[in-house]
Amino acid sequence: MRRLFLHFYLFMLLVLVGIGSSVDRLWQQSQQQETPAWVTMLGQSLAYQLTQPEVTPQAVASQLELPLSSLATDAIGWSPFEQQALERGQLVPLFSDSQLFFYQLQAEPELLWQFGPIALDAPAQYGHWFTALFFVLLAIAVALWLWPLARDIQRLQLQLQQFGQGMQLPEQPLPPHSLLAPIAHSAQQMAEQIQRLISLQREMTHAVSHELRTPLARLSFALEMQSMPEADKQAMQQDLQELDQLVDEMLDYARMETQVVTLQFEQVNLTELLQNLLEKLALIPGPQIQLIAPAAVTCYCDGHYLERALQNLLVNAKRYGRQTVLLSLNTEQQLLQIRVEDDGPGIAPEQREHIIQPFVRLDQSRSKGHGGFGLGLAIVSRIIDWHRGSLQISDSALGGACFTLQLNKGATAAAPVASLINQG
Repeated sequence: MRRLFLHFYLFMLLVLVGIGSSVDRLWQQSQQQETPAWVTMLGQSLAYQLTQPEVTPQAVASQLELPLSSLATDAIGWSPFEQQALERGQLVPLFSDSQLFFYQLQAEPELLWQFGPIALDAPAQYGHWFTALFFVLLAIAVALWLWPLARDIQRLQLQLQQFGQGMQLPEQPLPPHSLLAPIAHSAQQMAEQIQRLISLQREMTHAVSHELRTPLARLSFALEMQSMPEADKQAMQQDLQELDQLVDEMLDYARMETQVVTLQFEQVNLTELLQNLLEKLALIPGPQIQLIAPAAVTCYCDGHYLERALQNLLVNAKRYGRQTVLLSLNTEQQLLQIRVEDDGPGIAPEQREHIIQPFVRLDQSRSKGHGGFGLGLAIVSRIIDWHRGSLQISDSALGGACFTLQLNKGATAAAPVASLINQG
């Protein structure tokens, strides 16, 4: 940042000095115009009358209707050429902005006569043009400085997006002379460190999971060989099965965490999709699912992953619902709302933000009868994010929880992102 600040500061300093001096020089040159003919004639007439005997400057000024005032001889700094002309008794003109003055030196008493000011028709609008020229040149100079910086920022942003989508390091980093090269280098180091950490986490997860399979297999074999009450043996076998399932979940989670998902968006008949999903889930224990939906509703989405998200919600609803699970589909202009409601215990408001995080479960879900490892709602939230929709959790009129998925009928796909697809 210090390098960027110094570069911009020195650039602006040089630009202001250079453009300011150039425009000022042009302004001075524009003021050095040829003396109008009437000014020359007025000067000749004034000089001629002042040379006449017994003619005073006051009389000449009154005759020509010119203001007259006396000044000290050193009131004005003259050039050597003008000083010599005054000493010879000549009349010296002097221009100031849009005014003209004539000066004559009187020997006794020693003073300087000033005739004028005389108004000149100077184009006042020229000053505005030079001001506009200054700011235009300044804007061009700043644009030329900002263009490479904006280009490098865009390249850096694109590289970071590519890394976020597929963990791909940039193939062509920014050149060393770029002002953003230090930032790009830091981002490169950060990306490499993230890759190393993810690789290490994946390797550790795989190692731990595989190492757990061997003692689990020995325990299962030893349990089969033991003579004990059948109820205790089944309880222990259920615990072993749950541990083995957890190992499988961890392996799937680690494998899918860094995969890149390419969504296949197409027009999908949501009513038909929901009906097929209900037939698939009919054999799962729990309340039967009631469907309320229009005859045919289409949406531009990835049907496979949207079905996976709805399946997770419906499985949870059947797991916690007591007698009723309601699935409804509503449309409003370009928006779609899919609601999954149950009459179960519901979800407390303070727990709704945390329940969609991976491996987070409510206290009621930790019993063996409910099962699950806290990945289902995290998957739903991720899929809805891919569809640029929203997931809302609220209380249901049935007394339990209500999950509302809101989608846009013509929503475009989000960029491919790291997958976390797994049903928990």
